[in-house]
Amino acid sequence: MSETLLQIDELELDRVRELTNIGAGHAAGAFARIVGRPCRMRVPTVRLLRAEALGSAFVASARDDERRSMCGVFFEVEGGLGGVLALLFPSPSREHLVRALLRPSGALAPEAEESALRELGNMLVSHAVSAMADTLGTRVLPSIPVLAMEDAVSALASLVALRCAGATALRVETEISDAEGHYRGLLVYVPDPASLGPART
Repeated sequence: MSETLLQIDELELDRVRELTNIGAGHAAGAFARIVGRPCRMRVPTVRLLRAEALGSAFVASARDDERRSMCGVFFEVEGGLGGVLALLFPSPSREHLVRALLRPSGALAPEAEESALRELGNMLVSHAVSAMADTLGTRVLPSIPVLAMEDAVSALASLVALRCAGATALRVETEISDAEGHYRGLLVYVPDPASLGPART
């Protein structure tokens, strides 16, 4: 079976990059309010990859020791530029974020931690999707969040491979963090190949 290849011009790439930049900017604002300190956002990076390689090394985080310990919250997005939106958190940041949300006095129950991460994902993605929908002038709806507590990079690759059905795909990513790096998250957007432009086999 041949692989379907995307043909995307520079204007389309710029459009996807700018759309992600707008969504991530709103997510960064919500992130800053949650952690109670200023946060910054890297300029989004765009890469064209085979669907099964969507979990390969992330440009926004060159620290390979973090990849397998990342947790992630995933959303399938319908409407506008549909696709997959994901938030990935390295293990140290995950703990800082959960404690910022729950402010526990002692040890955290796994169920409470999972609930907090889903809620965090919902809040950040809702801000991102709302801004993207306003920019596109259309309705964009995220799915119920799916949480992966370990090896979220592989889980993301599996989800995108199913949705893209063997096609090449764009992965747009940016890092949101405070100045000290205690609170860090990677926002990853993989638009559906069919919504981007003509394809060839």
